[in-house]
Amino acid sequence: MLAYLSIKNIVLIEKLELNFSQGFTVLTGETGAGKSIVVDALNLILGKRSEKRLIRKGHDEATVNALFRVSKTHKAMKFAYEHGFMIGDELILRRQILSNGRSQCFLNDEIISLSFMKKISSFLIEVHGQNDQVGLLDSSNHISILDDWDNLTKVSNLVANTYSLYNEQTKKLNKYLDSFSELELKKVYLNEDLEELIKLDIKDNEIEKLKSDRTFLMSVEKINDGLNNIKYYIQGDGNSKGTYENLSLAKKHILTILPLNNEKFKNLDESLDRAIIESKEVESALEDCLFTLEINNLNIEDIEKRISSIRQVARKHNVEINDLKNIKIKLQNNIANLRSSEDDIKKLEEDNKDLKENYINQANKLSDLRSIAAIKLSDSVNKEFPILKLDNAEFKISLKLLDEDKWRTKGLDSIIFEIETNKGTGFESIEKIASGGELSRIMLAIKVSLVNENDNSVNRRTLIFDEVDTGVGGAVADAIGKRLEILGKNNQVLAVTHHPQVAARSNSHFKVNKSTNNSFTSTSINNLEYKGRLEELARMLSGANITDAARNAAESLLQEKGI
Repeated sequence: MLAYLSIKNIVLIEKLELNFSQGFTVLTGETGAGKSIVVDALNLILGKRSEKRLIRKGHDEATVNALFRVSKTHKAMKFAYEHGFMIGDELILRRQILSNGRSQCFLNDEIISLSFMKKISSFLIEVHGQNDQVGLLDSSNHISILDDWDNLTKVSNLVANTYSLYNEQTKKLNKYLDSFSELELKKVYLNEDLEELIKLDIKDNEIEKLKSDRTFLMSVEKINDGLNNIKYYIQGDGNSKGTYENLSLAKKHILTILPLNNEKFKNLDESLDRAIIESKEVESALEDCLFTLEINNLNIEDIEKRISSIRQVARKHNVEINDLKNIKIKLQNNIANLRSSEDDIKKLEEDNKDLKENYINQANKLSDLRSIAAIKLSDSVNKEFPILKLDNAEFKISLKLLDEDKWRTKGLDSIIFEIETNKGTGFESIEKIASGGELSRIMLAIKVSLVNENDNSVNRRTLIFDEVDTGVGGAVADAIGKRLEILGKNNQVLAVTHHPQVAARSNSHFKVNKSTNNSFTSTSINNLEYKGRLEELARMLSGANITDAARNAAESLLQEKGI
């Protein structure tokens, strides 16, 4: 709750300190006394726009301090903890307006951003005035308000957890699919490259052999001439005998002298035998060489083409020729991994499908519960309208299923609080209601309906109603007062009012006074005790001239309250 508020140099207020209690508190005072300044100050804590005109004349800055006491489980405390703030039992928000129109924001004397102040204060204060687009008037809050009211938080938390699992799995799958898509685009090229290498079928040390064959072919004429010369020297021609024939004749001659002295000519005879045999082997080897040369089917163009093809593939993969074998293995592995990725994706898709179905089932159960809760809450609000002189108004809660791309932690539903202010004019979101006084009473009716069953201290805010009773008569004002009193049993409620019937229902009563001293006008606020309350209620009943009848009527109002 809001426990303490200090305002310094805001418009007519020079310095003001207020201590608030739980329950229903009213602020009253004559028109122009400065009641709205207190609401303006709280709006600064809510992060509303600061303006230089708000600074009291003759001063360079203005300050608003608001001290709150809430439980450690309250949303504001959790928000502060999550952002690194170590807070005890008290949470203090401070806003300073500087002479240049800018402002500085603080949480427990630590500087914070304006957006941070807006967020944390939204958990603490809810202002219902003519143009206050917060709380109930923010349609993004409606789904949480309905869940809290009908105690659907546990179910909605389960849906949120289920969605988080499904969402994370979807992100993982999409990331995998993106990566896989890149591989799929490469798949064609991977297969083409692998097929090219398989077709090329490079052998070990093939390029060296090709180079050798190329050298051989380029020298084939020279080789042929050399072999033919060797043949001539070994085999002779038509005019001369070859080596073998000459050795054979020599053998005949050695045989004629060998018997004459075998011991002396034996070595020569054996040497001739060996020479004859080796001569024959030389002739055979020569014939083989000549035959090989004759049947050679190598083609230098084919060899050059083969070398060029191998080199081209090596350049394509930016490797040495001898590393092409490794490239082939790498391509085979990549293609194998691609097949493995396909299996992984199938598994991820199956898991994602299961999580999606689970989320849909849980969210549909929550949607059914919300549909029932929406009818109950609508009936409760509509019962309040006639009492608050809103006979032609009708409240309903619109539930629509979201498109799949808009699914979220809160489920499949879009929930909007809608109002038809006059029969036949059609329903529209309550944030579009134009009439300030009418809007405040609608908000009061909804708030009373919500508080009937909702007592959740984790979400509880200080509720501020700025002239909720504008334009209504005594009976309706009394009904408004009773409903503000009901709200005050479970919430801290602050109301700016002109109706004594409303003020009499409060637990605490502050009077706003305006005075002029030495050409300076100032606003002050007093916390009224019984006699002060009696006089203020009498003033509100009779005007400037307070009569005994007015005092008696005021006393009756207080007695009805039990004061």
